[in-house]
Amino acid sequence: MAHRATGYLKKVLSDDELIMRITRRHWIVRVFRTMWWALTFWAMLAGAAWLYRTTYEGDDRWMWVAGLAVIPLCGWIWEHLVWRNQMNVMTSRRIIQMEGVLNKKVSDSLLEKLNDVKTEQTLIGRIMGFGDILILTASEQGANHLKTIADPLGFKRAMLDAKDALDDEHAGID
Repeated sequence: MAHRATGYLKKVLSDDELIMRITRRHWIVRVFRTMWWALTFWAMLAGAAWLYRTTYEGDDRWMWVAGLAVIPLCGWIWEHLVWRNQMNVMTSRRIIQMEGVLNKKVSDSLLEKLNDVKTEQTLIGRIMGFGDILILTASEQGANHLKTIADPLGFKRAMLDAKDALDDEHAGID
């Protein structure tokens, strides 16, 4: 199943390159990264509501607390944007790792240079469906580490299938 490129990814791909699979870090990463911000935000709003009800008229401390709740709200949104902009893309030619909200960092490994793929899943990772993939290549870069991605075994299978298809294409096999 081919995906459609949008945004910055569209700029990174060549004209005839097909997206085979896109994956991000597992949703549990987003939960743990945003949980503190979310709890702080809701606690500050609850505190502002409590101050509003218990203080005398004209006491504006509740407004300050409610106003300061914008800080954890911004942190909560920022962490979501960071998670959303971290992606691992497998195309018909390469594996692309992209990250960054304002500043972008892109690293890629050509499928034809693929030497070995190692998968690591903890017990919790196996239960929840996440793990790490280490891609070893013959390039100067050496290895790409895809951390805590969703469905690592499916990604690995799809990557090896794409490499086989690329090898068959180079060998002239139809």
